[in-house]
Amino acid sequence: MAAVLADVFGVSVDEVDVAGDEGIDRPGRRWTAPVLCDRLTVGGDLGAWLEIQLGEHLVPALDTAGLAAVLAWRSGTVVFREAAENVPSAYWLVTPEGEVTRVRVTPSDGPDVAFTVDAVEAPVPVALRACRAAARDLRGGHVPTPTTDAWTAVADPERRARGGDPVNRARERLLLWERLVRRMAGGWAPTGRNPEEPYRVDLRTRDALEARLATVPAELRESLSRATGELDALLRAHPEDGGGELPRPVGGWWWRRAPVQVPWRWADGAGGSG
Repeated sequence: MAAVLADVFGVSVDEVDVAGDEGIDRPGRRWTAPVLCDRLTVGGDLGAWLEIQLGEHLVPALDTAGLAAVLAWRSGTVVFREAAENVPSAYWLVTPEGEVTRVRVTPSDGPDVAFTVDAVEAPVPVALRACRAAARDLRGGHVPTPTTDAWTAVADPERRARGGDPVNRARERLLLWERLVRRMAGGWAPTGRNPEEPYRVDLRTRDALEARLATVPAELRESLSRATGELDALLRAHPEDGGGELPRPVGGWWWRRAPVQVPWRWADGAGGSG
């Protein structure tokens, strides 16, 4: 969970503190961490209840709907979020593929914390109990990153850079950018799908990588620029139809790419980030 949240909020794993069932007040908790997450295991149709708090200086790039979509995609499991209505049982469900539907979630009677999903507006191709699955980063497990690996071998061969070190931050951004570019070049394998909001998040990763080009040690800037250029060339070589670009007031050329295979239109409007 810490790795997923770090990926979502653009921080290092060292800047995320997750407290589980051992209690939010466990000894040694880092209350000043930019991202605090309480994760309580629950019973019934849900697997866990999450409460996420961000430090004052950390401005989230996503609203609640976008965050739920990205968490579902990055963790490979369904995510529930509360609806806007002041009805305790009103929730939205988002799948890893970006499908969104209304659900009714009610607490179960008894001393243990448990929830029941007793109504679903539309069928979803995932068992509700799949939320018990262990979190995993789908892209990290399936996409080779030879460009990032080669740069890391030069920039930090002993992998000593941690946390907010400029070299580590550059490596993280390069890694995320390479995963997106290679998935796009490979036809969005293995599913052919990619929700729109996670796609936007990864484009912001390229924005951050541009900034990192100026903050890494001087002796590494040229190699990082070459590695970034290699991935950019792969993206530029990907076919585009010239339409459907993502609007952004200010941004690099990567925001104006329009892939022929738009991966969030796979369900005639039923998908997307919600």
